[in-house]
Amino acid sequence: MCKFQPVLLRTLAIGWLLALASFAHAQLVDGTVATVGTRMILRSDLEMELLRMKMQGNTTTAADICPVLENLLIHDLLLDQADLDSVTTDLGRVNQEVDQRISYFIMQTGSEAELERQYGRSIRDIKREMRELIGEQQRAEHVRSQLVKGVKITPSAVEGFYRKQVPDSLPTVPERYVLRQIVLNPISSADAEYAVKERLIGLRERILKGERFSTLAMAYSEDRSSAAKGGEMDYLPRESFVKAFADVAFSLQDGQVSQIVKTEYGYHIIQMVGRKGNMAKVRHILLKPNYTSDVIATTVARLDSVRTEILNDSITFEDAAAVYSDDKDTRLNGGLMTDQQSGAAKLQKETMVPVDYYEVRKLKDGQITQAFESRDRLGNVVVKIIKLERTIPSHRVNLTEDYADVQQLAKRQEEQKLMARWIQRKQQSIYMRIDKKFADCKFQYPYWKEKMAE
Repeated sequence: MCKFQPVLLRTLAIGWLLALASFAHAQLVDGTVATVGTRMILRSDLEMELLRMKMQGNTTTAADICPVLENLLIHDLLLDQADLDSVTTDLGRVNQEVDQRISYFIMQTGSEAELERQYGRSIRDIKREMRELIGEQQRAEHVRSQLVKGVKITPSAVEGFYRKQVPDSLPTVPERYVLRQIVLNPISSADAEYAVKERLIGLRERILKGERFSTLAMAYSEDRSSAAKGGEMDYLPRESFVKAFADVAFSLQDGQVSQIVKTEYGYHIIQMVGRKGNMAKVRHILLKPNYTSDVIATTVARLDSVRTEILNDSITFEDAAAVYSDDKDTRLNGGLMTDQQSGAAKLQKETMVPVDYYEVRKLKDGQITQAFESRDRLGNVVVKIIKLERTIPSHRVNLTEDYADVQQLAKRQEEQKLMARWIQRKQQSIYMRIDKKFADCKFQYPYWKEKMAE
């Protein structure tokens, strides 16, 4: 597989953040290396992308600057088309993604202060730069998806694609697992839920007596990404929130504080900050129940008894999931676990909750873990048993085990062909000027060479 995808955009991962952190302190000689329409690509853009790649563990050489430049040129072609097509940024989605990434980065670095120290900028500035880059990425990806949306791949085309591949050229997939789970929420949790409600009632009373909502959110809220801003979220549309939260939030007047709201994330109190059209800015304080060791032990014992029923063939794992599991995402499909992003039923280590992988790695195919404490996709405490249906060793992609992967590769090839034709047309219809210092680059699209100038 090619090391650089033709439409690789300026990605935003932890490596990107650390690269920017290093870049913020670097003394680089900047200058324009290319102009695409009204946009300029700076030497610092190239340096930053190379640094990001290094921070993600990739080995880079001086020659890598050529494909990096080509990726940025294509990125700017897509943005120019986004301007022509009047593609706008979905601010709600952008702000949501920024908050998610900031929360992840804070978790990785240990604290907001440490994140600011490593990056050399305030959280506000980090978010502003992220918002701009994610917005660009979103608009460029919208153009690309519109260009390739008509690509369809038939089963015969998938097989034909596979037969034409040199075996050694196909990618290797890591070890994967087919897993089923039964999940119980903590039993006898009434005391924990009562305690968390009492805490929120106390915080609400303090606010009504004059204490600042933002101060208490910073001190107590378990939503750390918003707690860093006094519990405040950016302006978001109603659909950006879960229904129970949205129903209460959008019923509030400016400054009003809600009663306790229960959602799948935990328990909240909400304050309306202000509205703009169909968007609202709110603050919230989130608290989750704290379960005692006795509650967890009781739940573990209950789930171990279900496990015993399964081992004694009194019930199948699949039927037990339907009867006992509290996990709405898996209980109706026999407990089958899937990747949250792709929906695939073959899970890699990296896509699993770490404690789940720690338990699964001890198993042989067909075996079931003891009941253990874990977390659900929202970070809530749960107790699980997991059955390892099958281990799929690392191997090169093949039609038998990996039809969906081969189908995706075939579809991507057709999309790349279509994109290549569009890029060649777009190159000839837009003003471009590229520094002649890159004349020796072996670009995927040779037409760039015609735009070289001193």
